[in-house]
Amino acid sequence: MFGCLVAGRLVQTAAQQVAEDKFVFDLPDYENINHVVVFMLGTIPFPEGMGGSVYFSYPDSNGMPVWQLLGFVTNGKPSAIFKISGLKSVHTKDVGQLLQFCFIICCLSGPDDTKSI
Repeated sequence: MFGCLVAGRLVQTAAQQVAEDKFVFDLPDYENINHVVVFMLGTIPFPEGMGGSVYFSYPDSNGMPVWQLLGFVTNGKPSAIFKISGLKSVHTKDVGQLLQFCFIICCLSGPDDTKSI
């Protein structure tokens, strides 16, 4: 349903489903990632009135995940580019240098799904 692309790397399309409405991509070596493209594959559209919130997580100085909302994708906006280089904490701890992206399928609140999340 989703894909993820980092410049200079292969496209990832095999997200790990961690809950009925949550999918995660693991991106190693996050310190060398500046931008991430997330997109719908086009094989399965969202149900009417639904979309996907896009979050990313990096480890804080204690190794605990810090989740941050980046934006969303919908049937009307099936892809997005996110700059993450300035969002990562300067106090991160080296815990394997793993960045995670999480897609959460959610209900949209308004009639124009590109402005609702």
